[in-house]
Amino acid sequence: MAGVARAQTMPGPAAQTYQAESKSAALAVTLEALSPIAGMGAFYAHDTDRATLLAIISVVAAGAGVGSAFWLIHLDSQHPTGVDRAFQDTEQGTAITVLVTAGIVYLVARISGLALASQATAEFNENLRQGLSLPPAEPVVPSHALAPGPMFTFRF
Repeated sequence: MAGVARAQTMPGPAAQTYQAESKSAALAVTLEALSPIAGMGAFYAHDTDRATLLAIISVVAAGAGVGSAFWLIHLDSQHPTGVDRAFQDTEQGTAITVLVTAGIVYLVARISGLALASQATAEFNENLRQGLSLPPAEPVVPSHALAPGPMFTFRF
């Protein structure tokens, strides 16, 4: 028993490499939560394809939202009458629609980034573990061992 315990406490070079190169899911989620651009947690976990897509979506949404907010501020200082009033109402309605849509898209990108950060970190760590030929992090448990109690089988 002491030999087994000693073997578990003395990691080999592969385990040390894994410890040094593995990514922290908590840090990835924290980076994602603190950054105004979605996808930073996935960039940390080296999932650049999905992180780049989220970053582009969040930047475009933020830019559209800021642009429409500035356009609304610009339209607020004008007081047209007649036909110009109809054009301003159309512009104002479009700017409000773009502002609301950009806000919703930005929130969806941020929420997706939070979900992706932990998932990308887990995938990176699992790929690293497999690349170093380390055993799985958790032992595989047979499905019958997960049953909470005796199983009853009904035969007809």
